Amino acid sequence: MGLPTYQGIGLACGLLMAAAVAAQTGGGADAPAPATHAHASRPAGVAWFEGEISDAFARARSTGQPVFLYWGAVWCPPCQKLKATVFKRRDFLDRLNLFVPVYLDGDAAGAQAWGERFHISGYPTVLVLRADQTELERVSGGMDLARYAEVLDLALGQDRPIRELLSGTVPASPDDCRRLAYNAWLLDDAWFQHPELLGELAGQLGQAAQRCPKSQPVERARLQLTAVDAAVSAEAKDLRDGAAPSAQLRTLLEPVPQILADPGLAPSIGDVLWNQPAEFFVAAAPAFARQGTRPGVELPGSEALRRRWFELMDRLSDDPRYSPADRLDALRSKLVAAQALSSGGKVPAPLAASVTRRIDEALAREHEPYARSSLVNSALNVLEVLGDERRAHDILAGEIKTAAYPYYYMADLGELEEKLGHTDRAIDWLAHSYRDAQGPATRFQWGVGYVRGLVRMRPQDEATIRDSALAVLTELDAAADLHGRTLRSLQRLEASLRDWNKDASHAAAIEAVRERMQAICGRIPAADAAHPTCAQFLAKA
Repeated sequence: MGLPTYQGIGLACGLLMAAAVAAQTGGGADAPAPATHAHASRPAGVAWFEGEISDAFARARSTGQPVFLYWGAVWCPPCQKLKATVFKRRDFLDRLNLFVPVYLDGDAAGAQAWGERFHISGYPTVLVLRADQTELERVSGGMDLARYAEVLDLALGQDRPIRELLSGTVPASPDDCRRLAYNAWLLDDAWFQHPELLGELAGQLGQAAQRCPKSQPVERARLQLTAVDAAVSAEAKDLRDGAAPSAQLRTLLEPVPQILADPGLAPSIGDVLWNQPAEFFVAAAPAFARQGTRPGVELPGSEALRRRWFELMDRLSDDPRYSPADRLDALRSKLVAAQALSSGGKVPAPLAASVTRRIDEALAREHEPYARSSLVNSALNVLEVLGDERRAHDILAGEIKTAAYPYYYMADLGELEEKLGHTDRAIDWLAHSYRDAQGPATRFQWGVGYVRGLVRMRPQDEATIRDSALAVLTELDAAADLHGRTLRSLQRLEASLRDWNKDASHAAAIEAVRERMQAICGRIPAADAAHPTCAQFLAKA
């Protein structure tokens, strides 16, 4: 699909949306969603289990094999990265023969409820589970590609749940340390549903690093850096507000200079390095000051940290053991560090220019659809740090013409047009993304994005907001799975509509939306965990 022609239709197209949601959704409010292809997003080359998820666990009980659960979506760029890299490796595919491999598409019937049960929402997430559904391993993305088969090896023959392993107090065995170090702790939704527990997680990971023998420096470093990431996430707001790191975070940061000074560690810890948030750099700089960095920099230790981080990210961005998309992620981390460690929060112009050249070179080389999808996603993340909306817009405008699932890029274009101040174009793209989205959970998520865009950019257009919200709730009714990502989308929709009506000026529209939601709630069993949230949707205080 190509770009629409805006001359002469931008304002008219935006305003005519008030007449009927049908103009944007390809039919009336009750029009059926486009068909979703249940297996279109499954990685090829795997004998995926056919049947219900519960039957897969029954198979695991009868065979004594663990379950390999892949949670993904057809439009998801990081999922495409795994297809282009990990799922093309013979060593990885050979290991999968020893599991019951299950593909769970986020738009499949009941998928969001399963996702909620396993504390997964982000696509993709890979779990290794016992037959009783206890989690043995949560596999991270972005690792050195050779590590994936090794992580599966670790899970084979294991019976201790990963959470039990983390809470242990005895010295860990080498295999225990590897399981702990390569587990994707921060992809577990449970921690972010209860962020007050992130500090506890950080402490447990730090203790696990100390229990691991010094003969395993990679595992110790991965655990230590993941502990720091968890602690920084727990304190992120306070750190942004200028507060000093807590005593716990300062203790966890003490080994970081030594870890970063070891050139042999970088290739094995890249994914836990470049995922560190911006607040990490401000919190970590004092630890580098204690290593004897030169005086006179604005933030103590910032120059030493900046130099070391730049060296590491440059090395990782050229490392063929990582995918091209991951290498761009390393460059993004370099930019985040440059911003966090400079007084004005600016990226030096020469650095920005060199990174954008790397983006252009990478995109010029890569044309395989799966690999390109993930590469574009990483490129857009880099350009977001740079604030280069124009270049991001140009990339999206090109990709949307050939993308297999252009509605994903349409939503991004809508956000970019909004940033550029092009309100009518932004709303058009958000409407198009909703119209073309496939799959019940995806359509509801994209529809919520459209309604929230209307609330932000055209709050005076009550009829459009009301009718669009009603149409989006029809998607929810069709999905009949008010869990996981869908439930969080509903909560975002409610928050947006409540803010829109904070002065009670849209009470009639809000009541119409609430009545529609109550009709849906009436069909959700009272025992369903989502029922209270559903019943309270837009309830009067």
